[in-house]
Amino acid sequence: MMITIKFRYCSLLDTLITKEMEQLFELRPQKDLLDPTFEGYKLSLDSLPVYKHEVPVAVEHLKPNEEQFSFQHVKTFGLHNHLIDDPWSDEVAFFISKDLQIFKINLHSLVSQSPEFKSVWQLPRHLESRDGWFNASLSFAGPELAVITDGGGVLHIVDTGIRTPANSHLWQAKFSSEDLGNSEPFKITHSMLNTTESNQSETLSVLALKVESIDKVESQIALSVFGCSEKETPFINCLEWVQYEHTDGHWSFKQLKRLAVPHGLDYASILSPGKALCLIAREPLGIIFDSKKDVAAPLANNETMQDETETKVAYTWTESPEEVTVWITFDKQTSKHDLVVKIESQALKVVYKHQTYLDGELAHPISVGSSTWTLSDGKLELILSKSDKSLSWNHLIQSDLRGRKVLDAETAADYESQAEGGGRPPVFSSEQLEECDDMPMDESCVFRFNGETNEFTHKAILSGQLLFFTQSAPGLAPAFCLRHDVDGLIWQPMGDELEQSWGCLHTAALQALGYIQASKEQRKFTVAPPNMTYAALCDAFSHVYIYRQSNCTSTGVEMVHRPTGRRVGNVARQQVLNIDSSEECLGALATNSFLLLLTSSSLFAIRVNSD
Repeated sequence: MMITIKFRYCSLLDTLITKEMEQLFELRPQKDLLDPTFEGYKLSLDSLPVYKHEVPVAVEHLKPNEEQFSFQHVKTFGLHNHLIDDPWSDEVAFFISKDLQIFKINLHSLVSQSPEFKSVWQLPRHLESRDGWFNASLSFAGPELAVITDGGGVLHIVDTGIRTPANSHLWQAKFSSEDLGNSEPFKITHSMLNTTESNQSETLSVLALKVESIDKVESQIALSVFGCSEKETPFINCLEWVQYEHTDGHWSFKQLKRLAVPHGLDYASILSPGKALCLIAREPLGIIFDSKKDVAAPLANNETMQDETETKVAYTWTESPEEVTVWITFDKQTSKHDLVVKIESQALKVVYKHQTYLDGELAHPISVGSSTWTLSDGKLELILSKSDKSLSWNHLIQSDLRGRKVLDAETAADYESQAEGGGRPPVFSSEQLEECDDMPMDESCVFRFNGETNEFTHKAILSGQLLFFTQSAPGLAPAFCLRHDVDGLIWQPMGDELEQSWGCLHTAALQALGYIQASKEQRKFTVAPPNMTYAALCDAFSHVYIYRQSNCTSTGVEMVHRPTGRRVGNVARQQVLNIDSSEECLGALATNSFLLLLTSSSLFAIRVNSD
């Protein structure tokens, strides 16, 4: 009985298979960063200097079209931050205009009457209409390298030079590619440049987020293993991890991996040195495509070499002068999303969920354009049009003896009863699961994905909500903020260079931020500077809430604790600002000194700290 239960576990879903490989870890807060005596924020009526400047060209702001109606589309468009910071320079920021110019902002000039907005590059426009495109996105992969997309399917690798306010170097495109797009919109979420151990070449890793119709996703395994269906998940998030190689002064495509995340992706980053990813998402999720190797479970050689006298039949087939017809029987509840069928001129492959069922070289060439397949009541029928009508086929697949050649469809039906249990991947329904097998699918988790093995190696279940994520030091993955009790805790994913078990380090705490953010129904952006001395919550329109931490020295006032008379040098303070604009907030960026807000026509610079 115990053997049977173990067999069922290994055959249910891809998510169950990978769980045995994952190492569970905990997100453990550092007690010395927590403040159990925190009494709250004091409302401050002190005014803050606000500098308003008109941008040279209106900011790009695309919205979903009528066909982009899913929650994933709304999230991708609505929460897009049009202000881009630079991990290698805290003196500049960037935005992309509606005519696809990239502007560099000199932050020091924002306190003057003549702010510096410099156009550093013009994205090429390969189409006039941008209907259905995502907003253009920009990511800095290195101190002199950036990756940019127009939002419509083209990726550019650009030499930026050193990005300081004084550097007038104009950017130059070094490589443009449609490997990610195929005319489908995508958004860049993170990028990283790494040098190989021999220093002979460089590898650029880029993460791109897509929201695709389930019928258009290119996958090497069936999407049904992740619970995908046209009714429940007509659109799914696909995270594409593409790598480019720089050798002898030239960039070239290296590899593409695609992960399916049906229930939405909250965070994705590349871990140094570019061989693994950190993700925050809900299960199930997993890899569905690799350009260098097939991710489907291979068909074992001993499964194709059974003796002709055996009665087990995996598939039946017949031929006429014009075509070859193949029948494979699965469970009656099988849908087209359980199958991946790949028909080539000289090869045929059928994948059932994550398991390869039929794969090999055909006996003779076929015409792919006139070949087709259908599925009805669990019975797959493939019609392969012969290229040479004069040839007779002695077998279907080279070295695969599991098939039986029959006279017609009626004869093929006689073998269906013999095929039961004969090599077909076992199919289970939810009725076979016991109560202890039931798994909650509502929890978000932090995952580490190993790109060398295509496996999830580490997992931590989140006990609190993801509040926001923020840029880290150069070469590190962005940090993310999770709610812990009422606070917001900053976590830094570790790189893989450290000789210890992978995890996330607790680096800072923002007092009561989890409680505060839950009460802000109109909030669009939450940001915090690198030194974590304050946090800012920005509404879609007008209002900004600034929460200074008690370690922020720019309070400008000495407070006294009334019950005890104790003088308190620095206290946590709240400040509320009303922005003089009727336009929607399109971007927010926090530096140690400034809080920047971007609308379609204006940039607001709020001087938060003077030190």
